[in-house]
Amino acid sequence: MTDVMNDSSKSKRGGLAVLFVAAFMTITTETLPMGLLPQMGHGLGASESQVGLLVAIYALVVMLVTLPVTAWTADWPRRRLFLVIMAAFAVSNLLMALAPTFPVAVIGRLIAALVHGVLWSMMAAYATQMVAPGRAGRAVATVYAGNSAALSLGVPLGTALGNALSWRAAFVVLAGVAVLVMAAAPALLPQVPGTPSADSSAAKAFRIPGVLAIAVTTTVVMLAHFTLYTYVAPYLHDAGISEKAVSPVLFAFGVAGIAGVWCAGLLVDRRPRGALLSAVGIVVLALAGLGAVSWFTPATIALIVLWGLAYAALPTFLQSAALKAAPAAQAAASALFIIGFNLGIGGGSMVGGLVLDHIGVAAVPAVAAALAAVALFIVLFARTSAFPRRPTAAVIARSGNEDEAGPTHELAELGQHR
Repeated sequence: MTDVMNDSSKSKRGGLAVLFVAAFMTITTETLPMGLLPQMGHGLGASESQVGLLVAIYALVVMLVTLPVTAWTADWPRRRLFLVIMAAFAVSNLLMALAPTFPVAVIGRLIAALVHGVLWSMMAAYATQMVAPGRAGRAVATVYAGNSAALSLGVPLGTALGNALSWRAAFVVLAGVAVLVMAAAPALLPQVPGTPSADSSAAKAFRIPGVLAIAVTTTVVMLAHFTLYTYVAPYLHDAGISEKAVSPVLFAFGVAGIAGVWCAGLLVDRRPRGALLSAVGIVVLALAGLGAVSWFTPATIALIVLWGLAYAALPTFLQSAALKAAPAAQAAASALFIIGFNLGIGGGSMVGGLVLDHIGVAAVPAVAAALAAVALFIVLFARTSAFPRRPTAAVIARSGNEDEAGPTHELAELGQHR
């Protein structure tokens, strides 16, 4: 019996590792062009601004297609859907690596963008179906650790590889990672059925108590974050940090983010509301502090690290809240979360750009802090259905026994404590 339990535990860890690597690969795929603009522009015969559109177009497509494609694939078995998505990423990255012209590169990006939101709308729920009650939040945190690892390690390593060899080599490696994930998935991921009876309608999901508040909070938090993060390099230059020192500071931001995801995994199942309030509050204070102490370099660096620590925990808390608020419509709720996330990315870059052009870089942190404060007030007042406390003494007590309940029981648990 002990051997069976150990094998089951290893299998679950292996499945979560597959999802972690998939998350790492997809976010690196989405953001890598930011680090390779000059090389890609030269190779594709395009300007740097045109290459930058490869990221903007990607985000726009994710926002437009995530809900309909999620609804269309709702009844697909989860492992089969995952394999199809990984195949799409492999083809996308290989096409990028071989693209002779900019239009071909756009087609390559579109292939991945069409399935990106679907993957992220199903991965969190898929991860929770691999673990026992009381550990669902940790499973979600494992997935989102791949997000932070991609931003802190994937993009810098991909950029270094592109500089050392060629930008095309970086995309070949990403295609290879997608193929390796496809090879490992059949043995490590459980075959979970789709949910044809589940409600995949965004309009109906919005009517579920709490879902709208979670979606708005996600959008505003990401809007606040990317208002400054998009322009963090010019902010750091203005704060007296040299161009060579910007990369180490951002690396520290990413490493702190990995620690933040780890902390989120420890807290999300036990103190979801208090931990979320703390994380958003720290983001508000860090952003406000960056606007006030930019003249003092050590304080600026410390606040950047604190910002990275708190921000990276937020997706885990918000995604877990969405799953709990809509247990019968998890795909739609997760899709709305992904749309809000990408809307915040695009909107934040626009807001930050407007402030930068019309007021100046020194004002960007204050605007970002004000937006984060709005998100904090939403969390404070949406305490009934969206961000409740979790009275889960019984569930926490069972969290050490991973074989006590299966996926169906666990999904029911997600919706009970609201």
